[in-house]
Amino acid sequence: MRIYHFTIIFAIFAAMMLYLTEMTMKQNMEEDREIQFFDRVMDRASTSAAQVLALAGTSGIEGVKDLAADTFYEALAAGLGQSGETHSMTKLRLYVPVIAVTDGESVFICYDRFEKEENRNVLVRAWSEPVAAGADELSELLEYYCNNHNQVAERAGIQYSFVLPESDGGLFARGSGGPGFYALFQGYRPSGFSSVSNCFSFSGTGVMKAEQFFINVSGNGYSSERYYHRKGCMHLSEESIMFTTGKDCALHGAFECPDCMGGY
Repeated sequence: MRIYHFTIIFAIFAAMMLYLTEMTMKQNMEEDREIQFFDRVMDRASTSAAQVLALAGTSGIEGVKDLAADTFYEALAAGLGQSGETHSMTKLRLYVPVIAVTDGESVFICYDRFEKEENRNVLVRAWSEPVAAGADELSELLEYYCNNHNQVAERAGIQYSFVLPESDGGLFARGSGGPGFYALFQGYRPSGFSSVSNCFSFSGTGVMKAEQFFINVSGNGYSSERYYHRKGCMHLSEESIMFTTGKDCALHGAFECPDCMGGY
């Protein structure tokens, strides 16, 4: 075999490796885009539900917990392009194994179960009794109801194992400051998606009021600095754009400010 034969073989091999690398990068980028889409939809749905809880005032969250859950599902369906479709809404509920609402002291757990109505099984919503739960107890409660949902989903023909994601407890502790809404959205794959949802979100009135993040801008758009800051940071310029979550800032390519955010 002559040397130019090796050159041709090497060129073909290099082209194949380049193609495979490009395809892998494209697939990873697409998966990242889908994950970011799920996160945005969940954040908006949870925030909408938490805003309902905030309206309860002194009357307590028990009187508005159903409205908060309805608002969450409607916002989730709208974000996924399924608003107004009763069958799709019912199916969507099966991919939300557990919801929890809290007033900062007590927690109500929302879950689904099947009940017999006129010789047919109907999916109905149920609520637990209010439980005084700290971060550790809340995690255990959510895990318990999440595991139970696997039986409900299996009866509905869904072959997916619902599992509460691991957490360092920080997410659960955030609900101790006032009304808050937790939800897990898992295992759902919209048409045309290669990824399934796996989002565990929290939104609370304290979070909505307190968290504000800013990215500096210049005359031509975002600053080349690429950091996001809290209000009052010495690096914050007069021209900036506000975001309500660090995740949204990260989606715009910004990192935590080393000074005001305690970043690297």
